[in-house]
Amino acid sequence: MMVIGYSKKLHFVFACIFSAAAAVNAAYVQEDFRGTTAPGWVIESNSAGSPGLTAETGEDPDGDGWLRLTNDQDASQGAFAYYDTAIPTNQGLVFTFDFVTWGSGGTLADGLALAIFRADVDPDPQSYGGSLAYAPHHTTPGLNGAVAGFGFDEFGNFSNPDDGNKTGGPGRTQNAVAIRGSQGEDRLTGYEYQTGTGPDPLPDFSTDEVSSRDDAVIHTVKITIPTDKVISVEWKPEGEDWSYLIRDYECGLNCPDQIKFGYAASTGSLKAYHEVRNLSVTAVPEPASISIMALGGLTLLRKRRK
Repeated sequence: MMVIGYSKKLHFVFACIFSAAAAVNAAYVQEDFRGTTAPGWVIESNSAGSPGLTAETGEDPDGDGWLRLTNDQDASQGAFAYYDTAIPTNQGLVFTFDFVTWGSGGTLADGLALAIFRADVDPDPQSYGGSLAYAPHHTTPGLNGAVAGFGFDEFGNFSNPDDGNKTGGPGRTQNAVAIRGSQGEDRLTGYEYQTGTGPDPLPDFSTDEVSSRDDAVIHTVKITIPTDKVISVEWKPEGEDWSYLIRDYECGLNCPDQIKFGYAASTGSLKAYHEVRNLSVTAVPEPASISIMALGGLTLLRKRRK
């Protein structure tokens, strides 16, 4: 029956399958922000108190830190931390990360955004408030070379065209996830509202009136941008199951061949800690091609020696 030979061949085939899967899902970026350094990252802010790595400042132990973008003390903060190496878009992109929003105040603001921008520019972040350091804010320009901004907006003004001279949107929508598009002819135009989770608010994803992150709810997020630009956003609140926030949204974004990305966050007169960790950026998986390989391998295994 050649059982031993069959077993060895089967093991070899599945090893090849899993190797192929690993290659397809190879990470462009892996950074947990838990340590005292984040090689390749540039961190900019208009506030002296943030952003930075909490393990580097000693607020958290080395190995258990976060990337802090804003604090709950300073008004009108605008912060941006970005990975300063171009990554390709020809296989699509999947961004997975944890975020937490918390603070001692009764109402927290404004929010944070995953920001994608052209690889050939200096992003030069300047805005703040409901623009989440991505879109323009009145006469303050938006992010240079912006391609797409995925806002996690507890206060609601990332969706509000009447706040800060933004283009499009349904109006203020608290506890919303919203997508804004690319820069226009200049940095005061474009950044148009694409879609979002409104008008009904999501469950409150910020934790107010707490003095410790330990009392806040952590959310894990997955943003999938295939090459056909049919975008999905999922999340998993701590202790709960995965659910879709935005599913199969076909957008008209003009994605360049290479991009850079980062995290933007801001406050206005109201403040909050906005923090991120456990980032992974990969190509979009291609299970169909792996299945074909597996089928071919198993077909060969069915052959028997006479």
